[in-house]
Amino acid sequence: MKRALVTLLAVALLVGGLSLGAQAKEKDTLPVLRRKLLEAQDAEAIDKALHALALKIGQPAFFADHGAFADWLGTVPDGRADHTLVRRHRGWALVRAKRGDEAIPHLELALKDNPSDGLTRAWLADGLRQGKRFMEAAEMLAAAVRCGAKGTYVDDTIVSIIFKFRAEKISGHADDLPEYVLAAHHYLRVKPDPKIDHMVARALLDDFKVFEQPDRTRGKSWALTASLHALAATKATEPLAGLGQLVYDAAKALEYLDTETGGNTLRFDLLAAAYKIGADRTGGPNRSPDVVVWLAEGAAKEGRFELAHRLVQERLEISDSPRARRLLAKLPPDLGSDG
Repeated sequence: MKRALVTLLAVALLVGGLSLGAQAKEKDTLPVLRRKLLEAQDAEAIDKALHALALKIGQPAFFADHGAFADWLGTVPDGRADHTLVRRHRGWALVRAKRGDEAIPHLELALKDNPSDGLTRAWLADGLRQGKRFMEAAEMLAAAVRCGAKGTYVDDTIVSIIFKFRAEKISGHADDLPEYVLAAHHYLRVKPDPKIDHMVARALLDDFKVFEQPDRTRGKSWALTASLHALAATKATEPLAGLGQLVYDAAKALEYLDTETGGNTLRFDLLAAAYKIGADRTGGPNRSPDVVVWLAEGAAKEGRFELAHRLVQERLEISDSPRARRLLAKLPPDLGSDG
């Protein structure tokens, strides 16, 4: 009797174990996850079901890629495909699939129910970018940041918006500032970022060389705007490649306007920044000798003759410079206070 009871118990445990195993296996199937999505009654349960499905992207017997997942969500019955959270996930998947035009209406509808959702706004900004609606994308991304969106995805999106906008719109056709600069301004107003300032200044200075002249109204606007971004880039807490050259180029672009306004530009500030960047921490010569003599000339224009003299001497210690020697000859023999 005892042996029969033990055998019966063992069989029961085996059957129970098989049943539990079958249930565990069942949870991994698409029909089961689909049923959970359809049966979910509140937002938390729906979001949990969608998250579980999204984790299956790329797995066999589920969704080959994000695009396949998005298309599958559109087939969910009983009106569930129109639920705000389903549209939100579908829009996200479409953006990841590089089908931004298709993602836009889904994400816009999702935002109607939750306009303060920064992440959804960031996805929508990326969708607008993919649809080549660059200015709208920049405005939406700025709104996303205001709503709390942050991180690498946001940073990468604004870089891509600026890069793609510049590639699509020829800067030389702009009435004033190129549109990629205006797009960047939307973002920078809500999230100052020296890396973006560096990118904008470099692009604008390169376009200045190709499309503009320093004495034209638009050229002055470009030079002035580039100088503002270049100076903002110097506030970076980490080294930015080419920063010294950038601020030097910005100072050169301002030369005409600086002369025209009697020195009422940021040119001297830029040269001072370039000088600081080029300084050798071991006490060696400045790595940007041209900056040294330009800064000396700027100091002389401001009447800071002792500073100009020191800088000229520093430049001549690096190597011979006719420009530095000419400036030295113009300096007063009896130097006054540096002020």
